[in-house]
Amino acid sequence: MLRTCARCGLTFLFLVAAACGGQPPAATTAQAPAASGAAAAPAGPPLSTKNMAPVAGQEKTCAGPRAKTVDLDVIETKGIDLGMGTTFAAWTYNGHIPGPTIEACEGDTVTLNVHNKGTTSHGLDTHAFKIDARKYGPTAPGMTLKIEKAVDTPGVFMYHCAAGPVTDLHIKSGIHGAMIVYPRNEKLRPAREIVVVEDAVFGTRDAKGFIPGTDPAKAAKNDQLFSMFNGRIDNDPVRVNPGDLVRMYFVNIGPWVSAAHVIGTVLDAVYAGAPWVHGLQTVAVPSGSGAMLEFYIPEAGVFPFVDHDKLAFLPFGMALAFASEGVPGAAH
Repeated sequence: MLRTCARCGLTFLFLVAAACGGQPPAATTAQAPAASGAAAAPAGPPLSTKNMAPVAGQEKTCAGPRAKTVDLDVIETKGIDLGMGTTFAAWTYNGHIPGPTIEACEGDTVTLNVHNKGTTSHGLDTHAFKIDARKYGPTAPGMTLKIEKAVDTPGVFMYHCAAGPVTDLHIKSGIHGAMIVYPRNEKLRPAREIVVVEDAVFGTRDAKGFIPGTDPAKAAKNDQLFSMFNGRIDNDPVRVNPGDLVRMYFVNIGPWVSAAHVIGTVLDAVYAGAPWVHGLQTVAVPSGSGAMLEFYIPEAGVFPFVDHDKLAFLPFGMALAFASEGVPGAAH
């Protein structure tokens, strides 16, 4: 584990205290509408974390051209910042863990151009495509892989490197991301939206906090050093308001099944393939899968998103706190 355990063991408690100024806020209860969404809470701007940009969203994506093109660079980094004084010589799409969120609408034709700027062969497999697996690559250094397909199944999908027998090692080195296919004929209810990717690091941290790369033996055994959300172990609180409906586009890279849970509230609606399911305390999302998770912020306070099966990693920052203050409608 991290050598900074004594320091980072306070991270979760500090995050909760800092989110609301260190004092429990006065309860500001908001009545949640029915799961049908007939009286959905007003939407605010989309949400983000340090390593994850806001989404464009269903309305803008589905109103755009039905032919969408995305360019991705495979970059083998010398070290990216994971937080808490830790850096990792990761392999990535576009220099970040996770890669950029790919957004499309049901019926769109999506073209992915994967420019291999690495030193070994890389590719791309998106779980949103129904296509001959051989078209995912890999492709040699200095070459570009082009993949094109119409998407016809709405949902939240994992995409990752495709490198033949060493695909697992490449995924666990950081080459992965989330792809959203919005439904075209079902209007999602107004919500604050955020993308969260659960991933992990498989390596050894030196005295200076540097992880020189993925350890193949650890990767083969699913023996992660730590798990994290959106490639960080020090995410700031995500600011929301009492009464907000949050829609999380969640992907579990792995390892193992993620027991997705929000402390202090209930998952009002979950979509992991039709139909929607309502009123879940925790939902299982297997490695390589994704889901839309909707939940209300019931009152002022802190509501951490966790993997209930990996609570042992809480001291290492594996919690994403949704923090609200004040009264319904207050701006943050």
